[in-house]
Amino acid sequence: MNKIYLSIGSNTGNRKRNLNESYLRISKLGEAKGSHIYRAEPWGRDDLPEFLNACISLESKLCLKDLFHSIQIIEKEMGRIKKEKWGSRIIDIDILISQDLIFKSPQLEVPHPFLRERRFYLEPLCEIAEEERDPISGKKIKVLLEECSDRKKVWKTGNILQLKA
Repeated sequence: MNKIYLSIGSNTGNRKRNLNESYLRISKLGEAKGSHIYRAEPWGRDDLPEFLNACISLESKLCLKDLFHSIQIIEKEMGRIKKEKWGSRIIDIDILISQDLIFKSPQLEVPHPFLRERRFYLEPLCEIAEEERDPISGKKIKVLLEECSDRKKVWKTGNILQLKA
């Protein structure tokens, strides 16, 4: 079994339902555990609506390539259209960490190249994986969060991811 940590985010439509729907679909790929849902200011652009974000721990038999392909299918089936970099989206699913794997291709980089720079990744990830280590720096997730220079606001809602839309 491979242990993978994913980030999910949405800033259009019924954002909470979008996150829960993607969580439900991801849970069909293996054993999944979700974080609370967090509100976050948009990263990279200030002219977008606020995001809802969460993280998922997934234990799956899928190899990284098959998991990445499955995630792309989920995004497409949910209506994700990639128009512009860092634009609004109904759902965005990113692979953050896959154990101690370091992988880079034109389509995918693991750990995620912005893992250490985005508070909206680190806050929910720390909730479910504070002792996990970033394979590049060797630092625990809780240390990455403490050291993160991103000052965008990220705050926990009272909601945890649910296996229903």
